[in-house]
Amino acid sequence: MADVVFYLIQSAEQSVESLACRLCRRVAISAKTPVFVCFDDAAALHSFDQLLWSFEPDSFVPHAIDDAHAPVCLGLQPPDDFKGCCLNLASRIVDAQRFDRVLEIIGADNAAKVTGRQRFRDYRQAGYSPQTHPV
Repeated sequence: MADVVFYLIQSAEQSVESLACRLCRRVAISAKTPVFVCFDDAAALHSFDQLLWSFEPDSFVPHAIDDAHAPVCLGLQPPDDFKGCCLNLASRIVDAQRFDRVLEIIGADNAAKVTGRQRFRDYRQAGYSPQTHPV
């Protein structure tokens, strides 16, 4: 059964997107585990794609759209042959059994906390025991 981990942003000064970029770098590059980043729509996907190119001027996170063999794969649905970790930036929960680990990021604002609590409950109802990490 996959591990489900919620990262709870504590400060409004930190964005979900910047933490997501750092997690992609840490998991895909440092830990050498492929990451699938899940989005609700193409606009969010392309915005994050651009952010990965520029979030740190002295580093690069190799990534591609819908390429299961890229260190970081961006998409609306995971490719059938993807194996690894999922960073879920979509508003719905993912099918956690498709992944070794699922990472969820909850923003510091009240609306994000409300939807994050619901996703936490949804994973619990699906039989997972989500962990939380304040950041």
